[in-house]
Amino acid sequence: MKIEKIILNNLTSIEGEQIIDFTAEPLRSAGLFAITGDTGSGKSTILDAICLALYNKAPRFDNVERIPAGDLELVSCAQQMQAGNVAGILRRGQKEGGATVVFATNDGERYEAEWSIRLTRNGNYKTPERTLKQLAPNKQKFDKAEIQDQINLAVGLTYEQFTRTVILAQNSFSNFLKAKTADKAVLLEKLTGTEVYGAVSEQIYQFTNDAGILTRDLENQIQGMMHDCLEPEQLQQETEKKQLLTAQKLTTEQKLQNLQKQLEWLKRNDEAVAEVKRCEMQFAAANKACMETRAEELKLERYDALIGMQPLFQEITMRRTDLQQIKEEQHNTTRAIEQIRRQAETEAAQLDMAHERSAEAEKHRELRTAAINKGYALTGEISGAAEQLKKHDVQLNEIGNVLTNRQNVLKIKQDLLTKATAEIDVKQQHKQTLSVHRTMFDKFDLIKDKLSMLYTETQRNVDNHKKQNNLQRDRENLRIQSEKAEQEQHQTQAKLNALKSDLLIHKQTNQGLDSAKLQREAADNRNRLAALQRANTLWRHISEGYKRIAEKRAAQKREQTELAQKQGMVKKMETELAATEEAFELISTAYTLSQSDNIVQLRKQLKEGSACPVCGATHHPYHTETERELGDLLTNLSKDYRTMQQKMNAQRTALNELQQNIAADAARIEADEKALHELEERQEADVNEWKMCENLDKTFTDCSATVNSEARFMMIQLLIDNTMRAADEADLALKTYNFHQQEINRLNEDISKLETMMADTRTHLDEISTKAKITAAAAEELQYTINISDKACSEIYTDLDDMITLSGWFTEWKNNPDGIRLRLTNLNHDWNQTCHTLDEAERAADLLREEIKNASANVDEAQRALKTCRENRDAAREALNRKQEELTRLFGNSSPQQEAETLQRNIAAAREAEMKLQTLHNRTLGEQKQLEGTLVNLEKSRVTNQQLLQNRQQELDLMMLRFNGTHSPVQFSELEALFNDKRDWKALRLKLENLKEQQLLSRNHLERARQTLLNLQAGAERPEGEPEVLKLKLSEQLTETQHELNEVSAALSVTMSKLISHENCLLRAGKVEEELKKARENHNEWTRLCMLFGSADGKRFRTLAQSYTFAYLVQHANLHLRQLSPRYELCNIPGTLTLEIIDRNMFDEHRYVSSLSGGETFVVSLALALGLASMSGKNLTIGSLFIDEGFGNLDKDSLDLVMMTLSNLENVQGRKVGVISHTTQIRSQISPQIRLTRLPGGSHSVIEVR
Repeated sequence: MKIEKIILNNLTSIEGEQIIDFTAEPLRSAGLFAITGDTGSGKSTILDAICLALYNKAPRFDNVERIPAGDLELVSCAQQMQAGNVAGILRRGQKEGGATVVFATNDGERYEAEWSIRLTRNGNYKTPERTLKQLAPNKQKFDKAEIQDQINLAVGLTYEQFTRTVILAQNSFSNFLKAKTADKAVLLEKLTGTEVYGAVSEQIYQFTNDAGILTRDLENQIQGMMHDCLEPEQLQQETEKKQLLTAQKLTTEQKLQNLQKQLEWLKRNDEAVAEVKRCEMQFAAANKACMETRAEELKLERYDALIGMQPLFQEITMRRTDLQQIKEEQHNTTRAIEQIRRQAETEAAQLDMAHERSAEAEKHRELRTAAINKGYALTGEISGAAEQLKKHDVQLNEIGNVLTNRQNVLKIKQDLLTKATAEIDVKQQHKQTLSVHRTMFDKFDLIKDKLSMLYTETQRNVDNHKKQNNLQRDRENLRIQSEKAEQEQHQTQAKLNALKSDLLIHKQTNQGLDSAKLQREAADNRNRLAALQRANTLWRHISEGYKRIAEKRAAQKREQTELAQKQGMVKKMETELAATEEAFELISTAYTLSQSDNIVQLRKQLKEGSACPVCGATHHPYHTETERELGDLLTNLSKDYRTMQQKMNAQRTALNELQQNIAADAARIEADEKALHELEERQEADVNEWKMCENLDKTFTDCSATVNSEARFMMIQLLIDNTMRAADEADLALKTYNFHQQEINRLNEDISKLETMMADTRTHLDEISTKAKITAAAAEELQYTINISDKACSEIYTDLDDMITLSGWFTEWKNNPDGIRLRLTNLNHDWNQTCHTLDEAERAADLLREEIKNASANVDEAQRALKTCRENRDAAREALNRKQEELTRLFGNSSPQQEAETLQRNIAAAREAEMKLQTLHNRTLGEQKQLEGTLVNLEKSRVTNQQLLQNRQQELDLMMLRFNGTHSPVQFSELEALFNDKRDWKALRLKLENLKEQQLLSRNHLERARQTLLNLQAGAERPEGEPEVLKLKLSEQLTETQHELNEVSAALSVTMSKLISHENCLLRAGKVEEELKKARENHNEWTRLCMLFGSADGKRFRTLAQSYTFAYLVQHANLHLRQLSPRYELCNIPGTLTLEIIDRNMFDEHRYVSSLSGGETFVVSLALALGLASMSGKNLTIGSLFIDEGFGNLDKDSLDLVMMTLSNLENVQGRKVGVISHTTQIRSQISPQIRLTRLPGGSHSVIEVR
């Protein structure tokens, strides 16, 4: 990559567009050039412009501290910008600026990168704009999003690599060579960009800790999960308990179902009785509602008979209403016509008066026309004269102002000349005072450099003395640390011997014992004890099971015999009930017919002589001869009906109770059979499980019902006691062994820690010894440096004393170096400023004298022009006054135009009033004609409606006459009342139909409810006893059974939850165990990696990486050093950041870098900088190189060596090298030069190539 052209525009001190073209002479053929200029002239701005165009960054803004938001708000709005914002490079007072770089790559491609910044109207900075164009071989413009990627690809360097490869920070490596060991790591990290290794080391350490924490968390999680698992004996007990509770739950649920069925029958019986009562009430309510709506039903029938007359009745009513409205409208229209006629006569009289006023106004305008025309002519002449007078006044004022200004200018220049003459006299006197230091002013730049060198060397001398004192303190501290470490080593050895003695005692105690054997014996005893305890529980279940089975079988046999007897009684009672029901059916039919509600009601309404509504007879024997005999018959029939009904109900009740008892007994027998079967199955399972206990004792083979259960219990208890004693003894032996073994492990760990401490102490002693040797060598090197520094200070003082003409300058410099430097600078600035100001003042005085002469001539000319203009103005004013007097005589205070406008307005007003009256009169006549037409139409409409009303009235009378012949008479008033009734006849009809339908439905519902009640009470599932008492008893039994079922379900739920929790714990623990295995493997891998590279502060990997990077940097630097100066070679001590110099001219002697002279230091620093550039640039060929500073403190010999080295760099590597400096030595020895020269005023600079 090679830079061809740089264009700068309004950046810092550079104003306007400035171009540096490396393809034009003299820069094109020059391999070495200088960028020179005074401090602040903009040398570094050139490097900033290159970086801005390529990367939108600049070195001056790197690592700049941000201004806090609170402080930034205190700045004005137009200046609110962070210190690190690249927009701050724009020159003050300019609205836009930018930088452009044209560069070429090794492949022959040429690019143009541009960066620009602008201000908005309100003074804020816009976002910087960037463009990138490919100039060759193809022309192409890139999008904003891909500019930076394309530049990085074309240049081959990032911003950080570019600033280390193309722009070499010379002082950074000079500081690195002379820095302390602790500071070298920081500088090297900054120079090489190896900060990432420290971050990697810290990340590895953090990952290792995280993996360890995860492993410990998983281990704790597994321990917490296994805490909820059941022991084997607990698991077996809970399993047996689950089986027993399941069987008990099934029995209780069956009993609960039977009780619920009986309660359900009672509930349905109550509902059926309530339903019968409800249906009876509904039937009575429906009959009552039908009777209450009889009157409305009759009215509806009359409405249906007259409905055919409704259309004709409605039309007659409408015609009468329309006829009345027409009559009212005729009366209103007649009155309106009379009002309109009177209004028209009044408007006609007003219209005649308006005609007369219009004619009078036009006649008056004709009389004044001649005077108005003459007035117009005079007005035009007066306007022209007034305009001419105004021009003369303006011209007079302008000439007067010019005269005043010229007189003021003349006076000001005369005053300036007086002041300038006085200032020249003062400046000449001051210049004579300063001329005694003329020699010192001529060598001011050299004196300033020498003072900086003296200050630097003096400070270095002071620092070296401080370092020497620090080295002596470090040597004393190292001696004390060595003695303390040796004392700790002896104490640690004594503790180690004591721990080894205790370890031997514990090992002898456990000698001959086997941990696995002890654990196996303890486990066997515990397993045998658990088996015996299980056998004890199982045998209790088996013995109790035999007893319950025998009792169940005897009870079941008794219940079956009782059930057979009850079934025989049921058959006998069913035969008797059938005969009773047949006799009851005959009596019920006769009784129902005699007690029918309709027959009884009709019988009460019959009267002798009136027709019967059923048969039409007029004689009714029920009220005469048969009444007595029929009454006796009906009384006997009612008595027999009630007697037979009671007998039938008693037989049904007895039969239902017996059937319910039989059903309950059968259900109970069936449940007992199921329970017996389940009990036998559980007994068989227990017997099978007992076979697992046969190996506990030879007498356990037989487990039939004939075995003596008490003796078996005593045998099992005896075995349990013996096994428990053996288990306790085995546990005690194992516990003792584990105690000693734990002590052995603890002592081994303590011994290992002490041995590690001793090894660390030995390492620490070796490190102290090494540091002591290094400190001694550094002290010798420092003493040599102090001697050289003393000599350099003496030489610089001698040179300065010959050049500085101030008395006592050295004493003042020692007390206040900055003060003497400021004093010299002020004197030099005062001398230059005085000379420059005196020359400028003399030139200004000569210019003022010439300007005063010209100003006097201008004042005379203005006075003559003023007199002529005043005479012309007076003549124009007299002519204007004559014309204005004549116009006033004709029109007074008015004007011809105003009078003409007044006459025209009078005529227009009269005509407008006449037109309005004419329009109003025409509209009134139109309204009168319209009302007369309306009155004629209303009369025609009235006659027509009157005739139609008479015709419809005749038709209605005819219909009413015909209706009265077949129905009861009807009048028009009845029609009016009936048809004007607002009720909804359709809704009334629906209401009546619904009432009849409800009456029928309620009768059907009543019959159905009675039949349902009879069927329910005759059913076989009817329980025995009184319903109320039985319901209370069954509810209590249901509550008790439900409570029992809840207790059994709760106990079963607890047992099931324990078993499920046990299984879930095992399942979760298995899953977590797999995660734990992976976590341990991950932790082991990170631990191994952490031992190599990891540390909390990142020092381990950073130090290792820096040592390798530094060695690699030294190799690259030696390649360049052999080309620049074959005499020297760099050498680094392995594992450290210490540098040594091998001097070939001194028989390969190893020298400290502090022993190098200024020129030698520069050559070595340049080699390191070029080495870093090679590392950063890798295989790239960099055609441009800029070296910033590093030459200001070199003497002549060192500077010659630097020039020779830079020329060598040009010849060997073919790079175009730019040296940036403000010193006189560089300006005098390097050509061509890019000079930044400040223009008069010192506010901005221009770029010149010489």
